Amino acid sequence: MNVTAPVRIVEGQAASEHTLRALSAYFSELNNRIDGGFDPELTEVTGPEDVTPPHGDFFLMTDLVTGSVIACGAVRKLDDDRVELRRIWVTPEHRGQGHARTLVRALENKVRAFGATTAVVSLNEEMTEGIAMFRKRGYEPVDSFHDATTASVFLARQL
Repeated sequence: MNVTAPVRIVEGQAASEHTLRALSAYFSELNNRIDGGFDPELTEVTGPEDVTPPHGDFFLMTDLVTGSVIACGAVRKLDDDRVELRRIWVTPEHRGQGHARTLVRALENKVRAFGATTAVVSLNEEMTEGIAMFRKRGYEPVDSFHDATTASVFLARQL
């Protein structure tokens, strides 16, 4: 797959206005895709401080030509060995171009930079594309690592 436009990944975006808009679109899509809907208030409660250094980080991927946000994702330290990948989303019009893989690689590099050895991710079973991508990257099923009611698939990869 070819990336159609040059992109830039910017870290440290947990509280930016662009992040709030991206998350709003992401949550809206989840609400439409997940059986029974999606309410971010019912997921594991985290705030910007949980995805801000030294506890985590929030990334935005932007199109260098238009400047528009085309993807987002975050990492959150669970403990010294495990870092969770969270809120990974690509705008519908930019899917199928390799952006999710590029973003996940950047997030995994951040996991390594935190000194952790394992990346973990939780998804709803309706997110079949995401599950397939993570499995293809070597993520394997693990026991639940949090109590979010919408997550039903838990995966991990040793880095």
